[in-house]
Amino acid sequence: MSMLDEIEKFMSSAETSINFRTINLGGKLLYVEGIKSVVCFGVEEMQFQLKKSLLTIGGTNLKMKYLDKSTCVIEGNIVSVVNK
Repeated sequence: MSMLDEIEKFMSSAETSINFRTINLGGKLLYVEGIKSVVCFGVEEMQFQLKKSLLTIGGTNLKMKYLDKSTCVIEGNIVSVVNK
């Protein structure tokens, strides 16, 4: 079981309708789970379509280190992670 699954066990049933997960490791590495598609990616901004929203990552020297069907890892100077 993943660390994120363990954390989700502590949440109440009203909060378990989580459609995506992120882990920001010191503003240098960002793990994102629950991606439906890549909207755009560049060195200062990346956007991902999630099930019910749009996730925008802002920063400098952003690089997509890993991408598969629903997960990615972004490296760089991560300044903001906004879900709308």
